[in-house]
Amino acid sequence: MRSGTSKKNQTRRAFFSNVTATSALAAVAMAQLNSPMKAMAQEEKKPFEDFRGEKVPPWPKGTTGNKYDHLFCTRMKEKPLTDTILSPTISFRGDSDLPGAGINMGFRYYVKPFKMELQSHHHDVDEYLFFLGGQLPDLTANFDAEVEIFLGPEYERHIITKPCILYIPRGFEHNPMDIKRVGKPLLFMPLLLAPYFNGVYQTGYRQFLGNTKID
Repeated sequence: MRSGTSKKNQTRRAFFSNVTATSALAAVAMAQLNSPMKAMAQEEKKPFEDFRGEKVPPWPKGTTGNKYDHLFCTRMKEKPLTDTILSPTISFRGDSDLPGAGINMGFRYYVKPFKMELQSHHHDVDEYLFFLGGQLPDLTANFDAEVEIFLGPEYERHIITKPCILYIPRGFEHNPMDIKRVGKPLLFMPLLLAPYFNGVYQTGYRQFLGNTKID
């Protein structure tokens, strides 16, 4: 009887030992599963950091409405003024497209030589002329063109053979400009800090308020 009782006690101890071990393993497993979730929860509570490493406020939930729809310009395509430009032309006509806007700019893909400007002129605001290659993703690696431009009242001649941005200070005389050679499509982007394009040319004042949009 004692022997049988002893065996039963050993069996019970083994059973409870196994149960305890299994429970411990389960607890460890649950702890391991929960630790990433806790870590994620802690990460979410940390302040956001931008690409500069600066702490910024939490991302807003925002509201729903159309109060500011008038600030978006979604019609930019235009028919090119010359066949030397790939169609369509992309333009933002400043105040003509978005009332109150203070700049105007365009995106022109030239595929043929073209005398863009035949006389010098100046603006009453600053202007920036972007000369880039026309193939993505690197708009500087595909530049293959030659552009002649004259700067200043003395007509200082410059030949553009690599991508660049030309700064035209307000009141500064510039042009004529001739796109003499186009090996690959040339992306030309004029940016004028005025509500619409205007300038004082040798033949008088000119302004260009807008152009017909196409869908």
